[in-house]
Amino acid sequence: MQTTSKMMTPEELDTLKDNYAYHIVDGMDMNSLITFAVESIVQNIETWDEEDVKAEILDNYGEETLNDLMEGE
Repeated sequence: MQTTSKMMTPEELDTLKDNYAYHIVDGMDMNSLITFAVESIVQNIETWDEEDVKAEILDNYGEETLNDLMEGE
């Protein structure tokens, strides 16, 4: 396979990255996709403190969901 040595524009690189991400996801079964999604979310919120997590849950899902999730402790 031969690739061109021409540098990509930022827009072309973004498109290539998006296309590659879709290619990876298309090759995943549902369990792999769920595992990947959960790991990605956990990684994104790993620096949040207790207040941040609770505020996010309250803002997006409400107090009932926060209480339900806390019962799992």
